Amino acid sequence: MEQLKENVTKLKWRVDGHDADILELKDTSSELRTTLNAITKNLQQIKWIAIGAGLFLFADQVGLTSVLKLL
Repeated sequence: MEQLKENVTKLKWRVDGHDADILELKDTSSELRTTLNAITKNLQQIKWIAIGAGLFLFADQVGLTSVLKLL
């Protein structure tokens, strides 16, 4: 019976340790999600800047910028 109590106590300690590890992993996951959302936002801004620059170059090659200067 004493052996059983020891085993139960050991298992309780292990479960408590696992609970702490799980909480730490959840916190890390939340931080990573926030960071990835910020990275995604930056990449979307870069994409639209590149699209705008490409459209400007296209308009310049076609001659639309000179038409816009006349207006």
